[in-house]
Amino acid sequence: MVDNQRQQKPNKAMWLSVIPGLGQLYNKQIVKGGILLVVFLLELLEIVVLGIPALTGLYSLGSVPMQDHSLFMLIKGAMQLIILALFVIFHLVAMRDAKLVARQMNEGKKVPMTAKETLETIYEKGFPYLLIIPAYLAMAFAIIFPVLVTLLIAFTNYDFRHIPPYRLLDWVGLKNFLNILELSTFKTVFTSVLSGTLIWTLAATSLQIVIGIATAVIANQSFIRGKRLFGVIFLLPWAVPAFISIMSFGNFFNDSIGAMNVQVLSFIEKFLPFVDFGIVPWKTAPFWTKVAVIMVQGWLGFPYIYILVSGILQAIPADLYEAATVDGVTVLQKFRHITMPMIFCGCSTDADCTVHF
Repeated sequence: MVDNQRQQKPNKAMWLSVIPGLGQLYNKQIVKGGILLVVFLLELLEIVVLGIPALTGLYSLGSVPMQDHSLFMLIKGAMQLIILALFVIFHLVAMRDAKLVARQMNEGKKVPMTAKETLETIYEKGFPYLLIIPAYLAMAFAIIFPVLVTLLIAFTNYDFRHIPPYRLLDWVGLKNFLNILELSTFKTVFTSVLSGTLIWTLAATSLQIVIGIATAVIANQSFIRGKRLFGVIFLLPWAVPAFISIMSFGNFFNDSIGAMNVQVLSFIEKFLPFVDFGIVPWKTAPFWTKVAVIMVQGWLGFPYIYILVSGILQAIPADLYEAATVDGVTVLQKFRHITMPMIFCGCSTDADCTVHF
């Protein structure tokens, strides 16, 4: 039984860590508490020197044209918002750590006190986090930051009549979004772009899934030879950099000399005399351009589905197919009642993996 005089109060340790380090010092973790306090002081320095001016600029977006640049002030403010979010996470982690350590001390468990013990604990328990944190930080500034800036710009009057630094930006709230619904010009453009995006997403995703499943099922048949070669070929769209593939497809879909019009469609017309494609304007007609983009995205994305489905197919017990053959089940019935349910089961943790005939 731990002496009551030495009992730590987890909630007290947690609330003391609102200022990171105090809770750790309360738990007698001098080294950890000192490090967290230093980080907290650096945090305060950043907020005073950089944070407050950045947030003030984000709020006002400038007051003197040609001197204040509203867009730069907005960008700096967005950056500071992300930094503040990281500071909040830092405080929450410190509070949670202080509370957990206090509980462990009350339970008589050993907690790191010295610098050596702290480093050993970080290496043993925190090493994965040390590897992951840089990636998350990079993601925050490379992905979240541009999205946040774009989102903030959507609430300003940024247009060709308000281009900093000649004209300052102003916050207009939801006016831009209401204009999409109220102004016919905006509504037409928005509806066209939104419908095109939805069609592209559904069609491209469906095409990737169909091609990926088809290639995986065919390549994993027992009578197919050279499966590794097929695997390498099917992975080429993934291995080749996307911009190189897109440039190649730009030539492939050229209206006059592209391989799609000159070779592929001409080849199809020889076997289907009643079909006459003519010269398809892949790059000049909006409809055919969308079709071409969907085809390109299907090519670029199907290798992921191929790898996923191939792994699932190789894990399906051969006994299922042998039992189905004995029962006189056709190939299509095997695909419908064994292969597809197993693929769906492998892609979803909530799926019913029971096979029914």
